[in-house]
Amino acid sequence: MELTLYYMPRTRAERVRWALDELGLDYRVEHIDLFKGEGNRADYRAIHPMGQVPALLVDGQAMFESGAIVQWLAEAIPGSGLAPPLDQPARRAFDQWMYFAATSLEGPAWEMMLHGNILPDEQAVKPIIPFATRQYQRALRVLDHALSGRDYLLGSDFSAADIMVGYLLPWFPEQLAACTVLPAYLERLQQRPAYPGEPLQ
Repeated sequence: MELTLYYMPRTRAERVRWALDELGLDYRVEHIDLFKGEGNRADYRAIHPMGQVPALLVDGQAMFESGAIVQWLAEAIPGSGLAPPLDQPARRAFDQWMYFAATSLEGPAWEMMLHGNILPDEQAVKPIIPFATRQYQRALRVLDHALSGRDYLLGSDFSAADIMVGYLLPWFPEQLAACTVLPAYLERLQQRPAYPGEPLQ
């Protein structure tokens, strides 16, 4: 299987990089600098119609959306261990946390990041930030409770759901201060050999 990851550091492409490295897969990296407008190139829009990252070419066929790519990798690679089989009870929890990460956790986190750190002051809507922060803290409390007494979201087994959640937690590390187990959970994830460290060259 020939894989090409379209990548920019400190973006959702890190999720896909993490999954690829957990699986020990060989892949080629194509850097896309969104700040330089490279996402708008016609050749890249043919791969990712939104001009965003990540995208993954699989034997020449394009796929985008980080959560979908991570889940596909977890299910498509034989013996990956990153997703429970459909007929196991743990699969329901797996699906739940995959979607929780992409909606309940990432939604408010992105609002906080966008209006607090990315947009210029004349475009940012600052009143959104307190509400988004409360929603994010609410999601963190749910995770903190769910991880009590367990190493990973599914118990003792690391899964793609931990990749989805673990990618987001370092966005606002100060928000973890009020949590009981999330700081240790994040540290556990960051100690994994495949955890994204330095940006890919």
